[in-house]
Amino acid sequence: MGLWPIAEAPDPCSLLFMAFGAALIYLGVTKNLEPVMLVPIGFGMLLANIPGAGLNDPPHGILYLARRYLLETEMLPSLAFLAIGSMMDFRPLLARPTLLLFGLVGQSGVVIAMITASVLGFSVREALAIGVIGCADGPTAIYVATRYAPHLLGAVGLAAYMYISMVPILQVPLMKLLYTRRELSIAMRHVGEEDVGRAAVVIFPLTLTVIVGLLAPKAIPLVGMLALGNFLRECGVTEVVERLAKTSSTALADVVTLFLGLTVGSSLSAQAIFSTPGMVLKFAAVFCLGIVAFVSDLLFGILAGKFATLLSRGSINPAIGASANSAFPISARVVQRVVDEAAPGNIVLMEAVTTNLAGQLTSPIFAGVIMTLLSRLGI
Repeated sequence: MGLWPIAEAPDPCSLLFMAFGAALIYLGVTKNLEPVMLVPIGFGMLLANIPGAGLNDPPHGILYLARRYLLETEMLPSLAFLAIGSMMDFRPLLARPTLLLFGLVGQSGVVIAMITASVLGFSVREALAIGVIGCADGPTAIYVATRYAPHLLGAVGLAAYMYISMVPILQVPLMKLLYTRRELSIAMRHVGEEDVGRAAVVIFPLTLTVIVGLLAPKAIPLVGMLALGNFLRECGVTEVVERLAKTSSTALADVVTLFLGLTVGSSLSAQAIFSTPGMVLKFAAVFCLGIVAFVSDLLFGILAGKFATLLSRGSINPAIGASANSAFPISARVVQRVVDEAAPGNIVLMEAVTTNLAGQLTSPIFAGVIMTLLSRLGI
C-alpha cells in the first residue's frame, strides 16, 4: 500500500500552495504581520489545496459557496466599508480640509502601476485591478478585482494585505532617506477639532454620498456604505449608536474580515492557477507591480509633503505626507515614530492621522472615478 492508501495524494503544486498558506499563518501569528487578515487567508489557501476535501468545489463546497455568494457578489467588500465607516472619526479632516489634497496625491501609485501593467501586456481591466493595490486598501482592491479581473482576485487580495503589513518596513527607510532632521523638526500649529460643529459631522456623510454618487457612481457601493457607517456613528441617536454602530464596528467587522480572508485565500488554488496557461507568470507580475504601486504611493506622498513645506514657508512638517495612503492608522503611527526619533517631543500625530484619513477616504473614490470613466468608454 502507498503512503496515501485512502486519500488522494497531493500533487507538488498543491503542496507548495499549502506550504505558502502555512507560511502566511506563521507570519501572522509569530511576526504579528496583519494577523487578522493573513491568518484567514493562509487557512483559506491551506483548505482550498487539500486534495479530495471538496471545500473549494462547486456546487456545495463551503469555500466555493462563500466565495461565490459573499465575495463575487461584492457583499463582503461593501460590508467591510460599512464597518470602516462606523469606526472612523472625520473631525480631524473636517478641521483641516486642505489636507485632503494629500489623499489624492497618495493614490499616485495606482496610476503608475496601471501604466506599467499596460506596458507589460495586461488588459486595461487587469491593469486597473492591479493598480488599485496601490490604494493600500484591501477591500477596495478586492472589490475592483472582483468586477474587472476575477481571475486575478487571489493574487490582488493577497498582495494588497501583504504589502499593507509591510508599510512600516517600506515607509521608515524612505522617510529617513528623503527627509532631513531639520525638516522632521518642524513644529506645526495644531487646529482644535472642537471647532468642528456637530451639524458638520452629521451632514458630512450625507453630502459625501450625494457628491460622489453624482460624479462617480461606480464608487457608491463602497463610499455609500462607508458614509452609512459613519452616519450611524455620528447621528447622535443613542439606540442607533449603541446598537447599529457598535455592532458594525465590532462583531460585523470581525465576521467580514474573517470571511474576506478565507474567500481570498480559497481563490488561491493550485489547481485553478496552474491549469490556466500563463497564469503563474501573471500572478508573479501582480506581486511585483504591487510593490511598484506601494513604493510609488509613499514616494509621491513624501515629495508632496516637501512641496507643501515649501509652499507654506516651513509651517508644515513634510513628514505628514508620508502617511497620505489608506494604511490607517499604521502609516500615521510610523510617521510620528520617525519624527520623534529625529526631534523628541515634536508631535505631528494628529496631522499625520488626518492625511491618513484623507488617503482612506480618497482610495475608494479614486478607484470609483477610474471605473466610472472606463464604463463611459465602454471598457
